[in-house]
Amino acid sequence: MRLRFNKNRFKKVAGISVTVFSITVMTGYLLFESGLRFNLTPSLPIGVWKIDKNFIRIEKGDYVWFTPTREIADFGIQRGYLEENKSCPNYSIPLLKQVYGLPGDSYSFFDDIVRINNLPVENAKRRKTDSKGRPMPKILDGIVQRDRIFVLTLHSLSFDSRYFDTIPMENVIGTAKPVLVWTN
Repeated sequence: MRLRFNKNRFKKVAGISVTVFSITVMTGYLLFESGLRFNLTPSLPIGVWKIDKNFIRIEKGDYVWFTPTREIADFGIQRGYLEENKSCPNYSIPLLKQVYGLPGDSYSFFDDIVRINNLPVENAKRRKTDSKGRPMPKILDGIVQRDRIFVLTLHSLSFDSRYFDTIPMENVIGTAKPVLVWTN
C-alpha cells in the first residue's frame, strides 16, 4: 500500500502546529515576564514560584532568587552542581535559597553543624565530600558583612553558603514565594 501526499491535509496540520507552538511560546513568555519561575531542583519544593523584583527588604526566612558570583558559578559548573547558561550573568542559572543570616549575624560550623548566632540550624550539616567523593569547600566561621546574606536549604546535597560563603545583596534578583509547589 502506498501513502499519497495530501497537500490540503499538510497545510491544515502545519497551520495548527504553528498556531499551537506560537501560543505555547507566548504563554511561556508572559508567565516569565510576570515573574513566575519553575524550580525543578530537589533542594526546595518543586513547582512554580513568583519572583518579586521590587522587594523593599530581605528578612530571615525569605526565599531569594539570585545569581551566584563568578567564582561560585565557575566552581559549581565545573563540579556539575550548577547548570551553565551563557545568557545569564556569571554563566550560571539563578539559584533559589532561603535566607538564614543577615548583616551582623554570626555563622559557624562546630562539628559540621551549621549555626547562626551560635544556634544550630536543625537538619543543616556540612558534608565533607560530595556525592562523587570529592572534598567540599570549607569556609571559616564568620560574621555576615554589610550588603551580604547567608543562604541555605535543608536538603543534604544543597550547594549553598555553608560551602560558598555569603552572597552579595546586589546578586539578588528578587524575593520568591511559592505559588504551586509540592514537597519532594
